[in-house]
Amino acid sequence: MVDGISSKVLQIRKEHIKLSLSDLNTVDHRQEYVTTINGVMYYDDSRAENVNATWFTFQNIVKPVVWIAGGDDSSIDFKDLKKVVKQKVRAMVCIGQDNGKLKRTFHKDIAELFEVESLDKAVNLAALLAHDDDIVLFSPACKSATGETYAERGTQFTENVRRMEHECHQ
Repeated sequence: MVDGISSKVLQIRKEHIKLSLSDLNTVDHRQEYVTTINGVMYYDDSRAENVNATWFTFQNIVKPVVWIAGGDDSSIDFKDLKKVVKQKVRAMVCIGQDNGKLKRTFHKDIAELFEVESLDKAVNLAALLAHDDDIVLFSPACKSATGETYAERGTQFTENVRRMEHECHQ
């Protein structure tokens, strides 16, 4: 309402507002749409290296999620995610060597919970677990256990998804 009044006062046309908003770019690796493969949408949210960031991402999702998460969870308390995860996550793929805290926190809330040692295996497994109209979300909720930056992990996720997309079209 206030925006409508402001734009009328400033004599800004709706078309100009829409055009301006459509030119905005998303932040790299933050709720970034990658592609859709076989009816499954893939999102890179690797910048979400804490519980709060992942929680806010889940607030924007209305479809079932296959969640890829994990890393150094030693100092993280995942309890604030329990309610939203129970509502939205169908399956979870933990990446890394030790995701004990993640698994202990969510094992009662998620029917399908797996652990793999690498992001490429996580992407492949998530693709197998996902159903038509699901979202595969890479939102780690913690920093990398191997020292990679969020950008490196996000790029790796995107490359694995693109590789899978290319293989599907051959």
